[in-house]
Amino acid sequence: MLIEFFGRNFDSFREEFQLSMLAADIDPGYERGVVEVELDGEEEPLRLLRCAAIYGPNASGKSNLLRAASALEYLLGASAQLASDEPIGPYEPFVLDERNPELPIMLGLRAVVDGCVYEYRIEFERTRFLGEELLKVGPGGPVPLFTRQKQNVDGPWTSDRQFELLARSFRPNALLLSLADRLAPELAGGITVAFRRLLGYHDPTWAGPLFVAERCARRATEDKVGFGSWLLGWLRHADIGIVDYETKRMPDEPRRDDVDPENTRPRIEFTLNLLHAGSRGPVKMGYFRESMGTRKMVELAPFIHELTRGEEVRAYFIDEIGASLHPHLLEALIRHLNREVSPESVRGQLIFATQETTLLDGEAKSATLRRDQVYFTEKDAAGVSRLYSLAEFNERNNLNLRRRYLRGRYGALPAIGRLGD
Repeated sequence: MLIEFFGRNFDSFREEFQLSMLAADIDPGYERGVVEVELDGEEEPLRLLRCAAIYGPNASGKSNLLRAASALEYLLGASAQLASDEPIGPYEPFVLDERNPELPIMLGLRAVVDGCVYEYRIEFERTRFLGEELLKVGPGGPVPLFTRQKQNVDGPWTSDRQFELLARSFRPNALLLSLADRLAPELAGGITVAFRRLLGYHDPTWAGPLFVAERCARRATEDKVGFGSWLLGWLRHADIGIVDYETKRMPDEPRRDDVDPENTRPRIEFTLNLLHAGSRGPVKMGYFRESMGTRKMVELAPFIHELTRGEEVRAYFIDEIGASLHPHLLEALIRHLNREVSPESVRGQLIFATQETTLLDGEAKSATLRRDQVYFTEKDAAGVSRLYSLAEFNERNNLNLRRRYLRGRYGALPAIGRLGD
């Protein structure tokens, strides 16, 4: 489970930011939104948040923070495969201050993996990693497993034969943890894989509707009893008029992709058609005829299933989760994850950006989101983004958070001038 994600100098975040999933003691007696995680050697479990929401004006940094998680996940998986002369792709430092040269980016996380707490951070420029450190945090404090300064490596892991061979000679643009995942999996594989699962990222604009639908169709076809039956209930309960669905595997025949080698688009292998309630029985329509809200429910389905019924612990960073969804439907979804899923069924965490303030409505003690689950982004006149938590404001439990936010109590609102002047 994710404890904290942090970074510095990524895109609009020039200064260090920290997104903490530790539950604060702000609502004594209220356990909504919390999951307890047992730790080896500790008597008390770690209380972590199930969800975190990020609010703020357009272009204030919400998406940049989510993309920072994606950048770290990508580097953990792909840096081992980069060519020696290849630049580090996600190098996107703060560039709005022309007086400063391009400084290194720092990204990291703290997480629970198999009952142990680990902290990992990296620092990199455009063509090389300057630092990398993996700590194991126990009752006696943090213990470095390995520390890298440019090409110099030390720490207990260097006593492992495979890791020691890696540490002797490796590319400046490769992460040691990424290399160790491939070449010393018994030592590092479980940690690397677990970290990547806690940095899942979804951008709703990245893939077209048919590829989103294919993801559901493939899973429903390959796992009819598990995901397939759950998907049907998910769509039926959303009150969008769906009574059933059909999946079809496309015939394995030559297509444009096969005759045009330069066309790198992925092939659609599975199709999904939804059946609507009609006066004379179910009616099938093409997927492109579905409403944006219906497509959004299909888009979110695999993520919600993984967080409530998946086999592995995961965290997902999702941008604009409420786009095209009715506020009541989004509220029901977050309330389900925050309250209705039993603690033993929680399989991960959801971090999302949204503009939907109904999640803050009602008294703080009964709102869909806890105060420590709400974060804001704000950008100053120099273009620098700042991330801060609603828990930093000493608010009473009987106050309406939505009303106070929209009145400017917490900042993170757009200062709109006369449009068109």
